[in-house]
Amino acid sequence: MRRRTQKMGGRRPIIYIVIIAILALASYIHNNFGAESKAAEGVEMTESSEMVEKPKTEPKTEPKTEQPQGKPSTTTQAQAPAPKTKTTHSGWAELPAVKSNKELYIASHSCGDIRNYTVCFSQKQCAPLWVAYPMHSSYTGNTKRTDNYDYDPSMPVNIQPRLNRSYGEYTRGHLLGSAERNVSREMNNQTFYVTNIAPQQRDGFNQSGGAWNNLESFVDRQVCSDTLYVVTGCIYEEYTATDGSKIKPKTTTNKNDNRKIGVPTAYYKALLRTKSGKTGKSVMECKPSELKCAAFIVPHRSAQGHKPTAKDMISIKELEQLTGIDLFANLRNAPEQSAEAKDWGL
Repeated sequence: MRRRTQKMGGRRPIIYIVIIAILALASYIHNNFGAESKAAEGVEMTESSEMVEKPKTEPKTEPKTEQPQGKPSTTTQAQAPAPKTKTTHSGWAELPAVKSNKELYIASHSCGDIRNYTVCFSQKQCAPLWVAYPMHSSYTGNTKRTDNYDYDPSMPVNIQPRLNRSYGEYTRGHLLGSAERNVSREMNNQTFYVTNIAPQQRDGFNQSGGAWNNLESFVDRQVCSDTLYVVTGCIYEEYTATDGSKIKPKTTTNKNDNRKIGVPTAYYKALLRTKSGKTGKSVMECKPSELKCAAFIVPHRSAQGHKPTAKDMISIKELEQLTGIDLFANLRNAPEQSAEAKDWGL
């Protein structure tokens, strides 16, 4: 009996070592794999290891008709998410897809729980690439322009231009217009973030009767009981107009801070809505035959009196090929291959 006890006692250190090893392995599995599984329930990881909140689905009634209230809030992504994420919010029909790009910054702005717009800002151009937003009568009211040109609080100040005054030879052009967001002071103020502003010619372009001003008025008339979804964007590469003339890329020196700012060669608006304008349904639920979409491009030059025509209109697919941007990426039932002038009253 004594010999047996001695033999077992000799094995105890080995048993202790085995138990300790098992406990350590279990702790490692729990900490590394268990925590990762739990985190995956609430976030998605991009290729750059940034944590991005999973987007919430947009309500079927879009947008809310009550007036936006409360202080502005901002959801921000310093860099565009990886292709796996596709868009920043999967339920927002207006959003283009975004890809990982160190020089592009994406931010969405809202007032309370009502979204305002999403901007893609180019650090290289020191100006926006595109701004995407919904348009509906619930966004308009009687609030006066704030004219508070200020930095976008969601992005680093050092990548943004200072715009206390105009650029110099160009005026400060809104991509999302102040007049489209005058239901509250907070919402209007966000349209004056410099990330929503790009250089525009005044004479014959951004003044009353100018080509761009007339296109903005045309788009305003497309607002309906259902929601109109818009992407307003800039083209910075050489652009060939419909008459064959070419507009060369250039920069301007911002007189506020002496920064070099990219001057767009053309501006565009991509539009999406229901044909009838009064289905009461989300565009996500509509058949392709119930939807219409088109894009309008305006060369960045003086064209006083020019109004949108069928010649200015192309399909969303053609605009995607021109810009390399996947538009209305959350909506796979949009008729992007065609653009019918009669659908838009042209």
